[in-house]
Amino acid sequence: MTRLRTSDICQITSGLERYNQELLAKTGRGLLGIACHAHGKDEIQIQAKIAGFTIQVVPITAGEGIISNFSETVAAVLRFLGFNALVSEQPDTNGVARAFESKAAALMMADDHRFVGINLNNRLVADNSRETGRVFAAALDLMGRGIKGKQVLVMGCGPVGESAARSLLFLGARVGLYDIDIQRARILKQKILECSGENNAVKKTLSIEKRLDFSAYPFILEATPCAKSISDKIIGDHLVIAAPGVPSGVSKLGCQGMKERFLHDKLELGVAAMAIALLS
Repeated sequence: MTRLRTSDICQITSGLERYNQELLAKTGRGLLGIACHAHGKDEIQIQAKIAGFTIQVVPITAGEGIISNFSETVAAVLRFLGFNALVSEQPDTNGVARAFESKAAALMMADDHRFVGINLNNRLVADNSRETGRVFAAALDLMGRGIKGKQVLVMGCGPVGESAARSLLFLGARVGLYDIDIQRARILKQKILECSGENNAVKKTLSIEKRLDFSAYPFILEATPCAKSISDKIIGDHLVIAAPGVPSGVSKLGCQGMKERFLHDKLELGVAAMAIALLS
């Protein structure tokens, strides 16, 4: 999991309404709608469940310590979605205990290695990496007006890329896997095939790319931790990119050129998808 910096998140809370409008323009859905799409849930039905669902965000001091305003920003995203979200006054074990004692429905917390949500009633765990890959795949599906049968390149075969690849295959996409370490791509392909029971349909729609060839892929899910992994030179009208990677793999100039065909955020969509997962 990429450790965010204070500078990565300092403007999220004040920009939530603006970002929601941006999502509507790019995908036809807002923050809540995309998260619901990622989980195959009806947005209206989910809205009816949200208000009575309390989530405690617990600051964690382990490792490199608390990122300034991280917990407050997570809670702000949750409240924007309509949840009753509070930041625990106490960190760590005390904060977790207080979440149980206050009868919160769920909690969220993050350390240097993992960011999770836990439903305190049914023990469901929503992992940020898994949910981020899932929700950005859903966003790409919406941006492409349906991704079924289309060629999608997944760049980066870590936990986020793995989740994205699985979600894209479920949505019917033809998925190419690329990682700078080709062995990681091979391992991921084998994991997916084993989980599918060596399904022939999956075999036909999942491949490994040994080198980057953007000409064959009009859709890209960029899930690497590398800045400028996609050169400005190859960005054209044929590309649609959803980029959960931090930092973004597209330069500021490239983002400006792509306009509504590029989607990236550092926290919001992943938190929204985690919250919807916890309601399940």
